[in-house]
Amino acid sequence: MQALVLLLWTGALLGHGSSQNVPSSSEGSPVPDSTGEPVEEEDPFFKVPVNKLAAAVSNFGYDLYRLRSSASPTGNVLLSPLSVATALSALSLGAEHRTESVIHRALYYDLITNPDIHSTYKELLASVTAPEKNLKSASRIVFERSQ
Repeated sequence: MQALVLLLWTGALLGHGSSQNVPSSSEGSPVPDSTGEPVEEEDPFFKVPVNKLAAAVSNFGYDLYRLRSSASPTGNVLLSPLSVATALSALSLGAEHRTESVIHRALYYDLITNPDIHSTYKELLASVTAPEKNLKSASRIVFERSQ
């Protein structure tokens, strides 16, 4: 009797099981283009330059965290990706072309189509530090002249 019940439960579970990875209808899958390749829709969130910049800063933060945490896997990591990215972005304003492009690649700015990153950055910082958000931010860069 127990074997029969176990067999029925196994059959019920296997018979009605479905995978979440396989779409059950064509409703959620991308529509193919003229070449036959599926085309994914662009998220409207990423059409706004400030949101693209925020995503770039976030990706930079993830990379920075991975780098710092891999150096000391058991240690705690405390960092502010927005502050570091803000300082590096300010630094890129005075950098020569090659250095500026290296900084922009590290900050994922090369993926942003908006040519005026710094005005977009100003808008991002204004939205993050708005009075209703109750967040204050201060970043400084200190240079030492070598002789």
